[in-house]
Amino acid sequence: LLFHPVKKITPNSRVGEIVLCFIENNINLYAAHTNLDSVKWGVNFALANTLGLNNVNILSPIQESLMKIVVFVPHDHLENVAKAMHEAGAGMFTKYDQCSFRGEGIGTFRGMNDAKPFLGEVGKLEKAKEIRLEMLCESWKVSGVISAMLGAHPYEEVAYDLYPLLNSNSECGPGAIGYLPKKMNEKDFLRYVRKKLETKALRFSAGGRTVQRVAVCGGSGSEYISDAIHQNAEAMITADLKYHTFQEYENKILLVDAGHYETEQVVLPVLAKKIQGILNQKKSKAKVFNTIYSTNPVKYYY
Repeated sequence: LLFHPVKKITPNSRVGEIVLCFIENNINLYAAHTNLDSVKWGVNFALANTLGLNNVNILSPIQESLMKIVVFVPHDHLENVAKAMHEAGAGMFTKYDQCSFRGEGIGTFRGMNDAKPFLGEVGKLEKAKEIRLEMLCESWKVSGVISAMLGAHPYEEVAYDLYPLLNSNSECGPGAIGYLPKKMNEKDFLRYVRKKLETKALRFSAGGRTVQRVAVCGGSGSEYISDAIHQNAEAMITADLKYHTFQEYENKILLVDAGHYETEQVVLPVLAKKIQGILNQKKSKAKVFNTIYSTNPVKYYY
């Protein structure tokens, strides 16, 4: 709702009118935007599913969002520390969890002054068999994982390392790309898209292409066209494409502007189901409903 900063809230604007309505009726608003675009069950995977795409993956994986956490643990406490880190979100991906690497080694230390070492004596060089425990972790989870690790670790002062990684995050990112069940000529493909998205009109760049590998990005996705081309997509479905964008890519990929609303509204049933699942887990009796009204401000004359 607050897509741009507001300087005043009055009933004289659409945003002000809605804000005042929410305040007066004690209604909370949660707006999911880029986060809902970037998860595998979100806008773009819902769009890909609506179009019947197979073998779907993230179109533009997020860069530099991963960290490696390394900590050195005495053998007898390894499983407790690993469990705490896993429960906080480390070593967890869509298809696998509790992922780690473990290697044995010797750690050395000497307690000084008022130290209270878990092993050995103050003032004496000690050698201890330790396990080097490594886990991959999304950067936004790191603080919680470190806190959990320190809480489970027996040492007074814990040796650990954080490594920023250049790996792409294959679990998050805008857009999606996959395959149609069969190859289609351009005309059949456009008819197929129009029917699946229930849109009254499509804008597209003609080129007489045969299409099977398709990229999608709900809403305004022109900045990811290059990613689609790099991943050998024959067509990309998105919205809000400019004249010069069509012109720039007309001989490189079939671009289809299917409408901002039309390419995003497909996520509503998915989002409702997700929220309802969370409420059920919390043993709440609250119910989730999708609006029965179209909120698309764009109308078509044809």
